[in-house]
Amino acid sequence: RSSNVHAAAMEPATAAAACPRLLVSLLLVLSCFVSPELVHGQPDALGFISIDCGIADGPSYPDESTRGLRYVSDAGFVDAGAGANAGINPPYSDRELAARYLTVRHFSGGAARSCYTLRGLSPGGRYLVRSSFYYGNYDALNRLPSFHLYLGVNRWAAVNVTAPDDILIFEAVVVSPADFFQVCLVDIGQGTPFISGLDLRPLRAAMYPEATVNQSLLLLNLRRPAARFALNRYHFWRPASFYKIYRYPFDSYDRIWQSYGDIAAWTNITTTANVDVSKASSFDAPPVVLRSAATPVNGTRLEFSWSPDTSQNNDSSSAAYLLLLYFAELQQLPGNVLRRFDILVDGASWNGSRSYTPKYLSAEVVEQVVVQGSGQHTVSLVATPDAILPPILNAFEIYSLRQMTELATNNGDAKAMMGIRTTYMLKKNWMGDPCAPKAFAWNGLNCSYSSSGPAWITALILSSSLLTGAVDPSFGDLKSLQYLDLSNNSLSGPIPDFLAQMPSLKFLDLSSNKLSGSIPAALVRKRQNGSLDW
Repeated sequence: RSSNVHAAAMEPATAAAACPRLLVSLLLVLSCFVSPELVHGQPDALGFISIDCGIADGPSYPDESTRGLRYVSDAGFVDAGAGANAGINPPYSDRELAARYLTVRHFSGGAARSCYTLRGLSPGGRYLVRSSFYYGNYDALNRLPSFHLYLGVNRWAAVNVTAPDDILIFEAVVVSPADFFQVCLVDIGQGTPFISGLDLRPLRAAMYPEATVNQSLLLLNLRRPAARFALNRYHFWRPASFYKIYRYPFDSYDRIWQSYGDIAAWTNITTTANVDVSKASSFDAPPVVLRSAATPVNGTRLEFSWSPDTSQNNDSSSAAYLLLLYFAELQQLPGNVLRRFDILVDGASWNGSRSYTPKYLSAEVVEQVVVQGSGQHTVSLVATPDAILPPILNAFEIYSLRQMTELATNNGDAKAMMGIRTTYMLKKNWMGDPCAPKAFAWNGLNCSYSSSGPAWITALILSSSLLTGAVDPSFGDLKSLQYLDLSNNSLSGPIPDFLAQMPSLKFLDLSSNKLSGSIPAALVRKRQNGSLDW
C-alpha cells in the first residue's frame, strides 16, 4: 500500500503531499466522483481557472497531482492569440513532472508585453493567482531568460531562470476591480518570455483582508535548501521526503503548502484528531496542515529567518511584510504542564505576542505587518520562564505588501476595446490594458490620464486597419471618445445610430468604406449644429 500512496502523491513538481494513508485512500475514492469540468474561457464549477500553457486547444484533462482538477489549453485566454507552443526537450522532459510542465507558450514575436485575460470573475472579489515557469530548454538554445511578470498594470516579480530544470512558482492574493483580471509577461531584452501554467482560485470575502484593490499580497519567494520550491508557505509534517506538498483537495483553495524540511534541532508533534479552524477563518488553513507542529528537540527557542525577495524589486529600506503564524496545541496537557512563549520579530514584541499559549485543537493565527529595513529578519518563539514545554509552530506564510500604484483604464473602456479587438481580430500591440502602463499603451489610442482615477480613451485611430463587417456596437461604449477614425477599411452595412449617442464624440471619419444606406438624422443634426465634424 505504501508504494501506491507514493505513486499517487509524490510527483516532484506539484503533487499534493501524502497525508496519513487512510485519508489519502479516502480522497482518492472521492475524486472518482468529483471532477468539475471547465467551460472553456470561464471558471469551472469550483470557480477555478486552471490553464496548461502550451498545449493545443481541445478538451480539458484531469490533473493527477490535484486528484482531478481539470486543466485546459490557454488558447481562450491569450490576448490577440499571441505566442506559440513548444514542448520541453530531453533530458528535462524525462522527469516525473505534472503535465503542465511539459509544454510552454513562448512570446518571441517582439511584443513588449504579452497578456492573459481571465474572465468571469466577481468585481471586488478576492483571488489567489499563481503562475509557474519551467524552461526545460524548450527552444534547444540553452539560453536562460529573464523577464518581468505583471498583475494587471502593476509589476509583480522578475522571473529569472537560473537553470534549465528550475521550476519557478509565484503566488499573489489580489482583489479584482472588474469581472476580468490580466496577468502579463514583459520582455526586458534578456531572453524570450514564456510560461508553463496559470491558475486562479477564488477566496472567501473574509480571507486575507489585507488584500485590497489598491494593495496585493505577494507570497515571498526565497528558496530553502530543503524546500522543493521558493514559496514561503510551510507546514511541518515529517519526514519531508514523504510529506512534501499539500494543495487541493487538502486545501480547498488550492494553496501550495510545502514542507519546511527536517531540521535536526527540531522534531514534530502530531494528532489524528480534528483541529477546529473556525477562529482562524480569515486565513482558513487546511486542518491537515495544522495537525503537525514543529518544536525544538532540546531548548526553549524555535527560530526561522527571511530576507528581502529580490524578485519582487521592493525598496528594501521600507519593505512591508505580512507574517502569518498558525498555532494549535496538539497535546492534551495536564493542568500542571504549561506551554507558553513569546513571539518576537527581530527581538521585538507587539500587542498580544507576549506569553502566548496555543489552544488545544483550536487553530489561531497570529499576524503581524512588519515594516523594516534591508537585511535578514528573524522570528523567535521563546518559552517563558514559567513554561514547562517548549514553543510550537504548526505552519506559516510570509507575504510582501505591494501597493498597486499604477492606475488602469476604466473598466468600460477596457471591455469595449477588448470587444473591438475580438470582433476585428486585431493584433498590433493590443494586449493587456489599453492605456496603462503608458509605455505599453495600444497603438492607435490617445488616453487621458489622471493622478487619482483610471485612464479614459479620448481618440481611436483605426484607418487602414483591414476592418471588415459592421461597425461594432462596442465603439459606442467609449464614453469619453472624442476622435474616431475608421477610414480606408472595408466596413459594410448601415451607419449605426449609436454613433450619434456617443456623448463626447467631436470628430468621425468613415470615408473609404463599403457602408450603405442613409446617414442617421441625428448625425446630420450634430454636424449642422457644429457639435460633430465628419
